[in-house]
Amino acid sequence: MSRAVAVVEVLEFGAVPRAMLLPPEIEAAQRARSLRRTLVVVLIGAAVAVFAGIGTATLSVLSANTRLTDEQSRTAGLLLEQAKYSKVVTVQSQVSDIEAVQPVAALGEILWQPFTASLQSALPADMSITSLTESLESAATGTAAAVPLQGAHIATIMITASSPQAPISVWLDNLASVKGFVDAVPGSVTLDSASGRYTSTVTLHVNSDALSARFATGKK
Repeated sequence: MSRAVAVVEVLEFGAVPRAMLLPPEIEAAQRARSLRRTLVVVLIGAAVAVFAGIGTATLSVLSANTRLTDEQSRTAGLLLEQAKYSKVVTVQSQVSDIEAVQPVAALGEILWQPFTASLQSALPADMSITSLTESLESAATGTAAAVPLQGAHIATIMITASSPQAPISVWLDNLASVKGFVDAVPGSVTLDSASGRYTSTVTLHVNSDALSARFATGKK
């Protein structure tokens, strides 16, 4: 059984009638031109973007080079200023080197002028020192006693003094006040018949307390 399909034609009133009278090749050519124009616009936009990027990068490089040149000029100026004070830097370095070796150089130092003054002050009245011989032995650890009852010491001082009388016990007692005193051993006593004065010798030992310690840590 077959069905009949009815075809209804609808008429539109007011529509603009159109008819393509041009061949299809011309329409295709128009579409191609439109596409080419679009591509040209896109390419021009891309080129502008690329050139803008190149320009921005170039400006950045120029700015960086300018800053680099400025810093190089500033560094050169600082080096020039530093060169003006090179002698000061050298002197400061030498001073630092000297300060570093001072404690070692003065390890066994006794300031003999004030030490001799203390020996003079220990003399009894009318007694005077005629000769003085110093021998520094071991400033670091001290020298062990060479004879019984002799204390450890760092220096031995041979003192010769002249006095109007023979006894020197007062002098020996006074020597105990000398800084660094360990012991004092009397030696010979002789009489000068021409002057009537006695010449006495004493061996004095002192310990590390007699050292100046001028450059010890923390001492100014």
